[in-house]
Amino acid sequence: MFNQDDGPIEISVVLRSYNDANLLPYTLKSLDEQKGVRVNLIVFESASTDGSKEIIEKHGYSRIKHLEPGTYHSSTVLNQGVKWAETEFVAFVNSDAILLSDDVLLKLIGPLKSNSMCCGTFARQVVRADASVLTKLDHYVAFDHREQLGDKCDHMSLVVSMIRRSCWEKIKFEPSLTYAEDYVWSSHVKAAGFELEYVKEAIVEHSHNYSNDEIYRRSYGDAAAIKFLSTSPPNNNLLTGVVIPYCKRILRDITRLYDMGELASLGPLLLYRWYNSLGSWHGERDAWIARELDSSSKQPTAKKR
Repeated sequence: MFNQDDGPIEISVVLRSYNDANLLPYTLKSLDEQKGVRVNLIVFESASTDGSKEIIEKHGYSRIKHLEPGTYHSSTVLNQGVKWAETEFVAFVNSDAILLSDDVLLKLIGPLKSNSMCCGTFARQVVRADASVLTKLDHYVAFDHREQLGDKCDHMSLVVSMIRRSCWEKIKFEPSLTYAEDYVWSSHVKAAGFELEYVKEAIVEHSHNYSNDEIYRRSYGDAAAIKFLSTSPPNNNLLTGVVIPYCKRILRDITRLYDMGELASLGPLLLYRWYNSLGSWHGERDAWIARELDSSSKQPTAKKR
């Protein structure tokens, strides 16, 4: 662990805010309570209508950008936030992500300070009290047993995370993306020989319960973003492209539900995972068509199911 003989570490925190007035005060309070750091808060406020703007104004910030309704673009915001930062270490915090200890940011800084090849770190996310079983299942793999993701286990989740600005100067977030910008950035960083680290001891509260339509659109967007930058065509066969992978995933999920003591949720899971799988398949195929047509790097948009 690094020492702090020189006092608090100056960092920038890029906060992305949209209609989270019920959670935003807790997020800001948890940021204020962080020890060993001096935070320069950069806010991107996405035309909230629930009082979030007033909460942020009362709290204060170093810099704020008020976005016009419908103009939020994730990669643009991320790149602009880091560009405005005047510190080497830049954290990203979603407005609905609550840091659960006063040393979360210090824990994220640790690997960056001790390893010059480490370009980014990210926190463990635990579910909220209202999380559904299916949400808990997704977190079971994504954060509690991340090793199951294999060589993708160190791919960043930006919800609460930190990057090295000097690394970003070399590898910026892909400007064409509105989904999966963290996954793609992680891939580029690793391909360049740099390292990323999942800091399991840095714990934050963050989760969303997605409906079947919502998980379809999210899966579609993520898959489309990744495939749009790929050079290999998608699998257009419904059986081998969707049905077989779906069945394999269900079998893995049954084991996980058993370990969680939640086998009674198998019924809802079957439909949830079908929308999940179908969204990914459609996203890959549509992105490939858009890529082939050279549609000015504009990703396809998922249609409501």
